[in-house]
Amino acid sequence: MKRITIKDVAREANTSQRTVSRVLNKDPKVKKETREKVQRIIEELGFEVHMPARLLKEKKTKQIVVFIDRHEGLYWGSFHNEILQELHKAARKEGYRMVISSSSGDSFEEDENDGFYLVKNGLCDGAIMFDSKPGDKRIEYLSRREVPFVLIGKDRERYDTPFVDLDNEYAGYLGARYLHSKGHEKMTFFLGNEGFVVNKERAAGFNRYCEEHKLEGTCHYDVASMGKAYEETLRLLEDSPKQCIFMSGDERALGVYRAVREKGLRIPEDVAVLGIDNIKMGEFLWPAITTIDQPKEDMGSESFKILLEQLNGRSSNMKRIMISPRIIERESV
Repeated sequence: MKRITIKDVAREANTSQRTVSRVLNKDPKVKKETREKVQRIIEELGFEVHMPARLLKEKKTKQIVVFIDRHEGLYWGSFHNEILQELHKAARKEGYRMVISSSSGDSFEEDENDGFYLVKNGLCDGAIMFDSKPGDKRIEYLSRREVPFVLIGKDRERYDTPFVDLDNEYAGYLGARYLHSKGHEKMTFFLGNEGFVVNKERAAGFNRYCEEHKLEGTCHYDVASMGKAYEETLRLLEDSPKQCIFMSGDERALGVYRAVREKGLRIPEDVAVLGIDNIKMGEFLWPAITTIDQPKEDMGSESFKILLEQLNGRSSNMKRIMISPRIIERESV
């Protein structure tokens, strides 16, 4: 079957190849009726841009890779998904395609199933990366190859990486302070892998508040799934039916809620639950979960904006944005 070319589209649309190229590149100066006609012909003919040809001509792929860390065989949850939606909107608005790749900070492949294959072969212009960790090999790789990138979540080991992040230490501090204001003097903080910067910082803020006010605060690490949260909650309830649980992630609260219900207890009368993320499903839990907001729209749009500034040569790679957390008060504390 013959491959459809720009020349074919131009002939059918009764216009020049240059005009077709301008439509493909979203040139705002093209007349509306011309653009609509060319786009209709493109759809009718099934024309697709031939990437290698465009690469040779423009030396730009208009493609970015988003790397998300694999957590015990899992990929991403609602928090990641809501940010990905914002990234996709921002990328599409600027004419970029977005490729999502699961990866690991410990090791990664460069085969065709991994986003680093695109980096290695010059098939992407830049990258956005979630969930960095100490000694992250992905950051080293991208830096060594001088690929523009931005982190969602900070890198504490380097001073030359751009990032957008919640003030996670203050989020931990704020959570402990809020629970204390509600009369709780003994609280447990469920966190994920201790190796991740986000968990270290949230724990540091939580512990600092508890120490300042002589409260009994305990951090439980590796509670990175709903199942783990369920198991840890059952263990706590064996010791006492009265608990105050701070969750580093709203989604995992589902495990807490189930354990509490199985024991015939109530939220918040017997067990107070505070989350972090403010994902959309949180308000539909019963009772609706009180949480610390991470503004996903801002995190997605700002991280793409920083990357775009690098790609367009308008910014150094040092831009960093810290977002302040805030309590979203509902019914679970």
